Amino acid sequence: MRIIQSAWTCNKSSLLTSNSGWLSPEYNLMSWSLSCLQLKQYYPELILYSDSVSAKMLVDTLQLPYTDVECNLDFLNIYHPQLWALPKIMAYSQQEKPFLHVDGDVFIWKKFEDTLLSGNLIAQNMEAATDYYEKIMISLESALNFFPDEIREERKSKNPILAYNAGIFGGNDISFFKEYASKSFDFVGKNILNLSKINVSNFNIFFEQYLFYCLAKKQNKKVNVLLPETIGDNQYKGFGDFGRVPYEKHYLHLLGSYKRNDFVCKQMANRLRQDYPEYYYRIIDLFKKNKLPLFKNYYNLDDLDEVCLVKRYNCLINKSLKVERESITSLNFDFKRDLKKELGNFNLNKSQFIDFEIFNSKINTILRKDFLLLSKDYLYARDCKASFYFQDLFQDTIGIYNKKVIRDNDYQKIESKYNWSSFIEKQKVKKEGEIIKLEESAAFITTLIVPECDQNRFSLLYVDLLDILILDILKISKTIRELLDELKQNFEANELHKNYSEFEELIFGRIKLGLHAKTIKLNYD
Repeated sequence: MRIIQSAWTCNKSSLLTSNSGWLSPEYNLMSWSLSCLQLKQYYPELILYSDSVSAKMLVDTLQLPYTDVECNLDFLNIYHPQLWALPKIMAYSQQEKPFLHVDGDVFIWKKFEDTLLSGNLIAQNMEAATDYYEKIMISLESALNFFPDEIREERKSKNPILAYNAGIFGGNDISFFKEYASKSFDFVGKNILNLSKINVSNFNIFFEQYLFYCLAKKQNKKVNVLLPETIGDNQYKGFGDFGRVPYEKHYLHLLGSYKRNDFVCKQMANRLRQDYPEYYYRIIDLFKKNKLPLFKNYYNLDDLDEVCLVKRYNCLINKSLKVERESITSLNFDFKRDLKKELGNFNLNKSQFIDFEIFNSKINTILRKDFLLLSKDYLYARDCKASFYFQDLFQDTIGIYNKKVIRDNDYQKIESKYNWSSFIEKQKVKKEGEIIKLEESAAFITTLIVPECDQNRFSLLYVDLLDILILDILKISKTIRELLDELKQNFEANELHKNYSEFEELIFGRIKLGLHAKTIKLNYD
C-alpha cells in the first residue's frame, strides 16, 4: 500500500523558527526525520505532500528519503494558520489508489498488519470525547452557521461524541475519501467568516476526526483500527514511551501534550541520534549555522560541521567511558544559578523560602566543587551510551537477570525539608493561575543532582528510600538477579510469595528511572 505524509508550515516562512506545536523547532524537524526514516524501513514507496517551505526543508535541506514529493499545498496559505488538519485532508483528496496517511509525529518499528491495510477505511483507534470536547462542540454550534448533515444528524441523536484518531488514516475506499474531503472543506469554507468567534485549533478535531466518524457511521462503513480499544481524548498513555521500542512497543504517536513534554522530546531526539546520527547532527548543524538557539545545547559546536559531529559521536560511543576532567583554563562561564529568578513569581512562606535558599546554595556549591571540571566530552559520551541501555537490558526477558548494572558515581545528594525538585519541574510547566502544591517531609527529602553537559548544567531527581537502597547496593556491580535477591530481604516474605511479579515490576521501574536519570548504568565488563 502507498504510504503518504503531508506537511504545511501554516503560513510560516521557516521551520527553523516555528515550534509547530512542539517544545522547540528542532524537535519538530527531528520528529519528521524519525517518522520518515522509520516508515522508509518498511515501505519503499513514501510520498510527501507539502507546501514549498516544507519541501525545501524536509527534502532539499534534511534530505529525507521520500520517493516523491507533491509540492502543491501552497494554496492553503489563504486559510487560517491554525487549520493544521487541512493539508492532511487535501492529501487524502488527491489519492487515486489505496493509501495510508501517517502523521509526522507517528513512529513505527514494524510493518502494519495486512489485516489492517486490507480495510476499506483505516484509522488509528476509536476516540471517546470527554466533557471538555462536548463543551467545545457546544461552543462551535453557537458560533458556526454551517454543519454537514452527517454531524447534525449525529448530534440530534444525543449520542456521546465519538471520533477516529487520525494518527493513521486511509484505506481502499477512494470514493469515500473524495466525498469526505469535499465535505470537510465545505465545513471549513462555509464558516470562514466565523472563525474569529472560536478557538480555531480545536475546530480541527471536528472537521477531520468527528466528521470522518459521522460519515462512516451514516454510510455503515466498517473502519479497521490499529488499536482495538476506545481511548478517551485525554487518555493516551504510553504513546511516547521510547524506552520500550523496538522490543516491546512498535507504534508511538506524540499527539497533544507529548509534543511539549521535555522528557518525551529528549527521548525522541535520543532515538534519532541513536539510529540515524547523520540526520540528527544535520539538524543540529543547521541551527548552529543559522545562529539559532537549541532547547538542549550540549556543547559549543560553532567550529564543527555535520560530518565532524557524526565522527565525534561515533568516537565517543565506541570509546571506554572513563571520568575525564577539563583544565581550569578552558572554563569561561559562570556556574552560579538563581533558581527563584529563573522560575518567576511564586509564593513561599518564611520557612519555605529559607529552605529553598539553602537548597539553591547547595546546588551552587556542588556545581563549583564537584561538577565544574567534569569534561563535557565525558558527560556527552555518558548521555549517548545511556540511549542504548534500555534496549540492551530489557529486550531479552530471559537473559535480563544475568545483565549487570552499577550506579553512576557522578551524582550528589541534597537533603531538604521540602520536595524542591518536583516543585521546580511542575513550576516550569504550570498553567496560568495554577498553584503548585509543595510537598513537605517530617524528616527530610532526598534530591539527587546529576551533572549535565547542556546549558542547564545539572538535572534534579527526587528519590525515596527504595531508590536510595538500590543505589547503595549498586556501589559495586550486580546482576539483576543479585540485585533482586538482596532487595528481597527488605520485603515481607509472605507478600513477596503472593506478589512476586509486582515486586519485580516495582524494581524494574526503579531501574528504568535510574537509567533515565543517569544514576544507574549497564556494566558491560
